[in-house]
Amino acid sequence: MKKISLTVKMWLALSLVSLLVYVIVILIMPFLIRNFFTASMMGPQPPPEKPPEKSAGGGMMPPGPPPGPPVLGRPDFRIRDFIVLADGTTIPAEAKQMFSSAFIQEILQNAMSQKTSTNLYEYNGGQEKMRYVIRKEEAYGRPLYQVALIRKSEEDRFIKSLLFNFMVFTGIALIISWFASLFIARYLTRPLLQMEKHVKRIAGRNWHEPLDVKRGDEIGRLARSIEIMRRQLVRQDEMQQSMLQNISHELKTPVMVIRSYAQAIQDGVYPKGDLDGSIQVIDEEGARLEKLVKQLLYLTRLDYLATRDQVQKEVKLDRLVENVVQRLCPQRPEIACLLDLKPVSISGNEEVLRVMIENLLENHLRYALSRLEISLGLSDEKREIVLCFWNDGSRIEPHILDQLFQPFHKGREGKFGLGLTIVQRIVKMYRGAINLKNERGGVSSTVKIPSGDVI
Repeated sequence: MKKISLTVKMWLALSLVSLLVYVIVILIMPFLIRNFFTASMMGPQPPPEKPPEKSAGGGMMPPGPPPGPPVLGRPDFRIRDFIVLADGTTIPAEAKQMFSSAFIQEILQNAMSQKTSTNLYEYNGGQEKMRYVIRKEEAYGRPLYQVALIRKSEEDRFIKSLLFNFMVFTGIALIISWFASLFIARYLTRPLLQMEKHVKRIAGRNWHEPLDVKRGDEIGRLARSIEIMRRQLVRQDEMQQSMLQNISHELKTPVMVIRSYAQAIQDGVYPKGDLDGSIQVIDEEGARLEKLVKQLLYLTRLDYLATRDQVQKEVKLDRLVENVVQRLCPQRPEIACLLDLKPVSISGNEEVLRVMIENLLENHLRYALSRLEISLGLSDEKREIVLCFWNDGSRIEPHILDQLFQPFHKGREGKFGLGLTIVQRIVKMYRGAINLKNERGGVSSTVKIPSGDVI
């Protein structure tokens, strides 16, 4: 059953439901018809027809059909009715000729002993079986009994005929409904098949064709989710391709410099004038290459950590910032580093938080002219940790502020890097946000982390 397509499953489900309804109706139809006849007999009956008239030759006309209207337009099937008086007289008198005396006698006995005004009886006189109803009434102070009856043979024949016709017509309707069910099933599953083909194309990295399913139901919502996924994959692919190109360029440049300088030294040529200067260039390019590789590896590590549950522990953020400042600020002793750190502890990974602070501090040290300020505390509503770096360097063009977080974006000095990209990834891991802006004649970086992680 698991291997059957959804279209077939839906068609089978709809067909089985219609077949079940068909069988149930067929089973209860005879019962409903008999109840209909019983209700018809229990209801008031029209007065008996006039007795047969004499023929032109003076004789009596042969008895016509028994009194009573035809049922469902069938003249061969009627609910017969007549009246029986207490002395056994029948109205019309021909009723005695139509029915056996035993039957008339049984009707009279039941009528005399009947306690209710109306009651249903069955007569089994060998080959003649009937169902009849006796209604007690009174006329001119004398009791009379109105009898309505149906012959069992006529009733069974009529039910079989009606049931056969019903089965034929409903069977045709059932077959038509199966074809209609197949059409409905195909109509409902057609967009699913379209989405299946589209997802297979996406799996094959052929994701540039949009998925267009104009529906407002659950299938339409699923299609829109797939389209959103496709767009995200396209953006990620473009970012990945751009990042790979940038990585290739950044790795190629120092490698070419190192190889060209090494080849020149091997040939006895010193591009920087002497051996020490040329080796220093090789060392600087090697350090640059090492830093880039470390950043790439750490960026990959962050992607891995983002999908795993990390071991959290208490980190005193103020002490961590102070420790990083003490290690990095001496690189530029001409810069005055001013700290305003409030005691704040956070539950997290100390190494990851250290990398975030180091990258931010290195970025601000690089562009500061004479002053760098660092503040740490809680927001006024105590809902966020706020870590702010500010330097008095040159302002950043407003149109590139948001682009600085992109991998290998070219900075103000023409340098590429991953520092701010790593910072942004770490901040997002802690469900926070980072903002760069020009203020107070310089540039500030503000990191806000929800205080739910504060200890």
